[in-house]
Amino acid sequence: MNRKTHMAAADLFVLLDREFRRRRPRDCQSCETQLPYLVERAGAASNWEAMVPMGCGQGCAAVFEEMLAEFQRLYELKDEAEPPMRPPRKAGEGERTR
Repeated sequence: MNRKTHMAAADLFVLLDREFRRRRPRDCQSCETQLPYLVERAGAASNWEAMVPMGCGQGCAAVFEEMLAEFQRLYELKDEAEPPMRPPRKAGEGERTR
């Protein structure tokens, strides 16, 4: 049974950022981790993605893609959608009388 840890996007970002800083090539100081975002795809390995750093020439994209695959096996994003709005009040509802 494969149980993944559910995390908020901000918490997962902290883990991704810390690990990417540890693994990225020492010569690169420009590539950054992006905030992971929720995706809904049938049959996907995980319910989230993150943008892969591109074009630095130091191999950061390959390092990040490997790390991303590892983290997607371990973590799921919590659905942090806003709670539903309350329906509008009907005329006269909730008004105070004097």
